[in-house]
Amino acid sequence: MTESLNGKDLKRWLDTFVIYLRTERGLLENSVKTYADDLRNYLEFLAQRGISPDQAGTEAVVNYLAWLQGQSLSPATISRRLTVIRVFHRFLVREGLASSDPTLHLMSPKQPQTLPQFLSVQEATTLLESLRSIAFSAQGQKSPLLMRDYAMLELLYATGIRVGELVNLRVDSVNLETGFVRVLGKGGKERLVPLGSAAAEALRRYLKESRPLLDKNSSPYLFLNRRGKNLRRETVIRLVERYTDLILDRKMSPHKIRHSFATHLLQGGADLRSIQELLGHARITTTQRYTHLVTPQLRQTYLEAHPRAKRNGKGLG
Repeated sequence: MTESLNGKDLKRWLDTFVIYLRTERGLLENSVKTYADDLRNYLEFLAQRGISPDQAGTEAVVNYLAWLQGQSLSPATISRRLTVIRVFHRFLVREGLASSDPTLHLMSPKQPQTLPQFLSVQEATTLLESLRSIAFSAQGQKSPLLMRDYAMLELLYATGIRVGELVNLRVDSVNLETGFVRVLGKGGKERLVPLGSAAAEALRRYLKESRPLLDKNSSPYLFLNRRGKNLRRETVIRLVERYTDLILDRKMSPHKIRHSFATHLLQGGADLRSIQELLGHARITTTQRYTHLVTPQLRQTYLEAHPRAKRNGKGLG
């Protein structure tokens, strides 16, 4: 590995890109870290071959992708890393730091179409009602934390927000009078998401009865740990997995709660454009994958409702 690429230059390329991601792309810190980690892996690969990033050609990128495949990484991981490399090289060209983009004509690896996992409506109800009962009957030091956890899960299911968005919510992000929560999403885009009555009531009780007991430093953040600091992303993930495992006997991540939110809205008759806006998806194609989850229900609705879908009072299929 060459000294110039292994030392200060490597850090310089990374630092320059990270500044761009934070200031111009407006990415959340968790996304910035993921991008930086992926880019560091790519830059180290180039460094081992004595290639400067501004001189890297298509062959170097292809060799890197082949090397990743040799590490038995999933197509999804390889595709994500290629996305980071694309953003990086486009940035170099745009800033005049490189003359060409070696990723211009590269195609992303095909990924198997997997349907998102989600809770049934009954499971979601069981989870939240059970946790509500536990939180409201708790006594002693655990009571504020259990009330916090209940409010947090109600909010996740009521709004479908990402875990990174949840931990960055502030007290003034929630307006219980109007029933909306203001969410800062990917790319610094802000959106308003309505609160249901159950989530609003859980938050009202948390803010009145529990959060004052946790807030030791006048923190602006909505959800706090026992030391009065805002919750970390990893803590929320661990808590959601613990409660779903305990109550439903299946571990579900906050992201699967988000999938449940979207699926249940679609099953309830919400249109894709509204769900796209609520989820903060930049593209409708990202939201469309939920249609696969409700196809049997939509087909049954069609058979029952369309005048030409029946014959002699019976469905065709």
